[in-house]
Amino acid sequence: MKISDKILSVVVISLFSQSAYAAPFALEGRSLGMGGVSVATADLATAAWANPAMLTNQRPDDDFSLLIGLGVFVRDNDNLIDDIDDLQKLNGLREDAVAAGNTIAEGGAILAMSDIISGIDGKAISPEVAGVAAVGIAFDSFAMAFSARADIIAAGTVTDLSCSPTTDVTCDLNRLESEITSTNFNILNLEGLLASELGVSLAKEFRVFDHSVSIGIKPKIVDLTSFTHRESVLTVSDGLDLISKDEDTTDLGTFTSVDAGAAIEISESITLGLNVKNLITDNFAVDLGTVNGVPLSGRLNFDTEARLGMAYRNSFLTFAVDYDLTENAPLLANPLFDKLKTQYLAIGAEFNAFDFAQLRVGASKNMASGISSEAKNITYSAGLGLWLGFNLDIAATYSGNSAGAFLQTGFRF
Repeated sequence: MKISDKILSVVVISLFSQSAYAAPFALEGRSLGMGGVSVATADLATAAWANPAMLTNQRPDDDFSLLIGLGVFVRDNDNLIDDIDDLQKLNGLREDAVAAGNTIAEGGAILAMSDIISGIDGKAISPEVAGVAAVGIAFDSFAMAFSARADIIAAGTVTDLSCSPTTDVTCDLNRLESEITSTNFNILNLEGLLASELGVSLAKEFRVFDHSVSIGIKPKIVDLTSFTHRESVLTVSDGLDLISKDEDTTDLGTFTSVDAGAAIEISESITLGLNVKNLITDNFAVDLGTVNGVPLSGRLNFDTEARLGMAYRNSFLTFAVDYDLTENAPLLANPLFDKLKTQYLAIGAEFNAFDFAQLRVGASKNMASGISSEAKNITYSAGLGLWLGFNLDIAATYSGNSAGAFLQTGFRF
C-alpha cells in the first residue's frame, strides 16, 4: 500500500469510525468552482457557511432550497508523499542488496535515502474531507437555514530525523545505516480532527438610506474528535490497522459559538459582504502521544476569523473578490503544522446561461506569512452548475501537487 493510500485511509477510517455527525469546512461546490469566493455571492442554499446575511439574497421565485454535498481536498505542496514512497522503495532495494551480499548497492541505497531525508524536514501533507447539508427557507425580508457539516482535517509531517553526513561529522556509514533503518528515527506524525457542526442561521433585510442592508447570525454547536498517530516512514504502509484503535482517538467534547455576517447592496449590481466566524472562541488540550516515554500535548484553538467580499452581478455574470482579514491557523494542535496556516485572496466569476447552466472559474492565493513558497502558488478552480429539475454542481481545483473536488446536489422552489 502506498503512503498516499495510508494518508487517505486516515481520513476515511476517522469518518466512518464515528457517528454520522455533520460540521464546518470553508467551501461548498459553487464556491469552490469560483476560486473560494462566497461572502458576497452566497445564496439561500449556501449562505449558512459563507455569510448568514446572504440568506436574503434569494431569487424572487425561490422560497425553499435543499443542498447536499461532498468534497475532498489534498495539499502536498512539498511532495512529501513522493519522498516517503521513494524512501520505502530504496529501503526495499537496500534489503535486496543485503540479502545478495552486495555491499556497494547497499551503501548506494543508504546514501540515496539520506539525500531524501536531508530535504524532508518541515514538509507536510494535508488532506481534508467535507460533507454538507442545508435547508433554507425565505420570506419577504427574513430568511433562515438549518445546516450541518462533517469535516475531517488531517496532516502529516516527518520528525526525529536520522543523522546527515553533510551536517554531522560523526555520521559515518555505520551510524547512518543504523539510524536510517531504525523505526525510532524518521517518524511520520499524523494528526486529524473530525469537526461536526450543527447550526441555525437567521437573516433580516432592512432598508437604510434606500439601500438594502442584511444582518445575519448563526448560532452553532461543534463536536470534536481528534486522532493522532506516530510511525516510522519505513513501516507506515504496514500499520493501517492501528488507525482505527481507540487509543489513537480522543473525544474532545463540544463547544458553542456564533457566526455573524452583514451584506450591503451598494447598488443594484454591487454587494459588499462581511463574515465573522467564531465570535465566541474556545480551545482544547490534545494528547499528541509520547516520545521516549515523555507525553506530548498541544492546544487546538478555535479563534475568531473574518473575511470581506465584494461582488458584481447582472443576469449573465457574477464576479467577486474575497479576502481573509485574519491569518487562520490550521485546526490542528501539533505546532509542527503551524505552517499550514492560510490567509486567502480569492477571485471568481460565474457565467449564467438562462438559469439552466452556470460556468464557474476562479483562482486563489495564500497570502499568509511564514509558509513555504510552494504553498503560495496560485490555485485555479473551475465548476459547472446545471438545472435538471434538480441542481447539480461539480467543481475541481488544482495547484501543483494539490487538488480537490466537490459534488453537490439539491433543489429549490
